[in-house]
Amino acid sequence: MDEEDTLDSEHSIQEWADAVAAATSTPAGGAVAALATALAASLVAMVAGLTMHREKYAAVHDHARETLRRAEQLRRDLLDMATLDAAAVAEYMDALSLPQGTEFERTAREAAKRTALIEAARIQLELLHQASEVADLAEAMAGSGLATAIGDAASAGLLAAATGRSAYWSIRSNLKAARWPEEARPLIDSAWVALEQVEASELRVQQLLEDRVG
Repeated sequence: MDEEDTLDSEHSIQEWADAVAAATSTPAGGAVAALATALAASLVAMVAGLTMHREKYAAVHDHARETLRRAEQLRRDLLDMATLDAAAVAEYMDALSLPQGTEFERTAREAAKRTALIEAARIQLELLHQASEVADLAEAMAGSGLATAIGDAASAGLLAAATGRSAYWSIRSNLKAARWPEEARPLIDSAWVALEQVEASELRVQQLLEDRVG
């Protein structure tokens, strides 16, 4: 793939993996977390679809149908999020390459870096909220969906929790690099709430596994 090509949802997993493995700065951890969360949402959609096609689960068909609809939307959004994150990293790298020979240039460079870092933090916050929602959907499917697919639903929940943690620490890292701007406090507060939610969901999924599998 040429360097100027932009990776998006039309590119294959192989192309994304090749781009991540390349000795370049982007796509990086945030994009990978978004892709992984998209796969978690795909697992949720799979379990919801399987549940909808089993007459034994007629009582939860409506819930499974709505879960499928939302999981599919999240999957699409998360694939787009991977592209957005890669672009944000590229923006930061562009800022690093700005001239810094004069005081004016150094000030402009720092402002460009800070803007890019804050935007990257905002993207990761959105990813964290999406991961939390995927975890909730996965938990619901693990509890009420097709029993033989509990492992798949649980995998989705555990994966979403992991990517949620990744997003949380990415937010903190970006805001620290931006020297904790005025915008940092509400971003961190929102991120902390979402992290608590996704980790609580993870614990409940683990308990479901203990009860039914362990």
